[in-house]
Amino acid sequence: MNFDLSDEQQLLSDTIKRFVTTHYTFDARAKILGSPSGYSEDVWAALAEMGLLGLPFAEAHGGFGGTAVDVMIVMEAIGEGLLVEPYLGTVGLGGQFVSRAGTPAQQNRILPSLIQGKTKMAFAHTEPGARYDLARVAVRARRDGDGWVLDGEKRAVLHGAAADVLVVSARTSGDATDA
Repeated sequence: MNFDLSDEQQLLSDTIKRFVTTHYTFDARAKILGSPSGYSEDVWAALAEMGLLGLPFAEAHGGFGGTAVDVMIVMEAIGEGLLVEPYLGTVGLGGQFVSRAGTPAQQNRILPSLIQGKTKMAFAHTEPGARYDLARVAVRARRDGDGWVLDGEKRAVLHGAAADVLVVSARTSGDATDA
């Protein structure tokens, strides 16, 4: 099995690492962390301009149809550079949920805006008392006209303060511990 990056993947890796090294110094990160938003809109816009926000999404929505390895390359550089922008919450979690399980209307409304860097997302899943049981979901969802009403509480929503759109795990039937 060949685990080497393709030429295109190596170019992607080199490009994002060069960007991080050049634009995300220790002092720049400290300034970003001290800002009201806790992340940089300029860096976020640059990630969108480089196509990194659209990497894993279908071309039909303005993405590039990239692979999990492509996203891994970006996440590796983000981790090495200690970037605080909401990439994981937006692209890796929220955007993937919409891409894979959203209605066509949701996909058409959210994904192009996400890819352009206009929409940030977060995944609200962690609940009080759940500890590390990821299958435990106590928040209830019930239909109300054309929408849904959520009853319950979520905690520690990664990138929640930056999010324009939340994806919330909830159940419509069963108990909190039902699979």
